[in-house]
Amino acid sequence: MRVIAAAVFCLILTKTATAHSAEGSRSSHLAFNGEDKSCYAVNRAYENMHNSGRYSYTLSELQEDGHLRPYVEVRAIDNLVYYKIENAGWGEERRLPIRTPLDADSGLPVFTSCKELGDSQTEEGLAFHYSAHWHRYKWSAAIEIWISKTSGKFIRTIMRYDQGAGELPFPVAVQIMDYDRAHAMKPTIPPCWTLDLETPICIDVTSPSPITAH
Repeated sequence: MRVIAAAVFCLILTKTATAHSAEGSRSSHLAFNGEDKSCYAVNRAYENMHNSGRYSYTLSELQEDGHLRPYVEVRAIDNLVYYKIENAGWGEERRLPIRTPLDADSGLPVFTSCKELGDSQTEEGLAFHYSAHWHRYKWSAAIEIWISKTSGKFIRTIMRYDQGAGELPFPVAVQIMDYDRAHAMKPTIPPCWTLDLETPICIDVTSPSPITAH
């Protein structure tokens, strides 16, 4: 079931990439028409994150016992994004344009009802801590966001999906950013057989969980 979920997640990644390409190709320090004014600082940090030339992050399931179970690793390098889901092989996609804080599918703001919760000490240093509501495509979630006081970028988020699950196969997801360029290295992608589909599924015969999408 988790292999199927991984394949579905990859297909979603490809589908939403098409929608995101309609969004603005450059960020701005000015508020966009339609964005929630309470989320000005969050939106600018969101843009700063996507402006980073090279970075990586992990998406993990926050389990009931408080432990994190890594699910997806993503590396953004130049014009490509590489991703690895659980034990599957690496896949790659064209890197999306720098995102605006408005959802290209609906035109509605991604972040709403932002509230500053105060300063927070993290492993990456002192950060602003916010709560907000997140909405993109057909999913929505309550989200906590930590923004570095040094870089002005997202460094960590916790998303609790409103319907118990979103584009990921679990209800609570933790995203941890890594802006160390040395950690965002191009992975080795093994050769694989590709089916002739509108959104190709790549069968990597060398992987123990051999379903990824390119």
